Amino acid sequence: MKKDIKEVLDKVSSGKATAEEETMARLWLHQLHQNDEAGLSEQELNEVSDEMWASLEAHRKQPTPKSKKLWPYIAAAASVVLVAGIGLYFYSNQPSDQVQGLQQYANDVAAGSNKAYLTLASGKKILLSTATNGMLAEEGGVKISKTADGQLVYTIADEGKKSTGKYNRIETPIGGQYELQLPDGTRVWLNAASSLKYPASFYAQKERSVELTGEAYFEVAKDKTKPFLVKSKGQEVEVLGTHFDVNAYPDEQSIKTTLIEGSVKLNGHLTLKPGQQSELSDGKFKVKEVNANDAADWKNGEFVFSNEPLTSILKKAARWYGVEIVYEQNLAKVPTFTGSVSRAENISSVLNMLEETSNVRFSIAGKQIRVTTK
Repeated sequence: MKKDIKEVLDKVSSGKATAEEETMARLWLHQLHQNDEAGLSEQELNEVSDEMWASLEAHRKQPTPKSKKLWPYIAAAASVVLVAGIGLYFYSNQPSDQVQGLQQYANDVAAGSNKAYLTLASGKKILLSTATNGMLAEEGGVKISKTADGQLVYTIADEGKKSTGKYNRIETPIGGQYELQLPDGTRVWLNAASSLKYPASFYAQKERSVELTGEAYFEVAKDKTKPFLVKSKGQEVEVLGTHFDVNAYPDEQSIKTTLIEGSVKLNGHLTLKPGQQSELSDGKFKVKEVNANDAADWKNGEFVFSNEPLTSILKKAARWYGVEIVYEQNLAKVPTFTGSVSRAENISSVLNMLEETSNVRFSIAGKQIRVTTK
């Protein structure tokens, strides 16, 4: 009977695997490297496999904190993440000479949190993280409330249906995120360093149009009479009701739109299907198949990387932890990583995992992360 490799690795790591399952895991690791490191000799393949197996055995002997339930994330690219006592183990396509012990940083940086600023049509600015739960404001028949779980909700009274030209803006700082429910019932999760401008009421408008900078995940309320439009620099997403993610940070080379369910139309002509991601760069679209849920990793409280370059990972970390990344030398080759880790962890957890399987090293000084190589 074919067994789930994730289940087998978990049992091996916890010391509950049978001899047959240990053999299976060992053979699987060897086959993984045979596919991934085609340039290695048979002897080198055996050495790499033995090294990974030794690491797994070492972690198996370490006590695992009861407060954490840790599962490996197995990517389609056939990179491996092993369960470890302190977190998930990344596999890099540029393995280090040896598995290093965990570095103890003199400083550490805590994860971001739910915080955002709401700017009303009147110009009044409200810090949502410290605002009292309940009604925050009322403008022209539009009531704006903060729920017990911190979500922002709009309620439209009859007089609010006639309201036009009144716009609100919600902005998350670096190290912040927030969830809101728009006047039409659409739910929006806003990632760090992002902003969304939207009408206080869609009732008198022919379309439901919002403007995005940064990244947001949308669950659009269905309305066949009024399309929902998400506008960002150089791109317009049109939907009637669906779930999708738009990454439109100004410092990224492209705008990425990932469809989870339903359908969307980009710039009036390109239609995406669920599981597809578009990249808009220099006015041209490229579409590829992806694991759509990975694009919403941040919304679900995780960093998920699938063969992702170090520079991209650290850019995400900078936004969430509010740090500056400084490269002390040019990377001769930028390693890529596959794995996942909770966004609730301090930044040291992310850095340690990256260090374990590459020659990249980090130091923390206040809010600055310095990157070097061995």
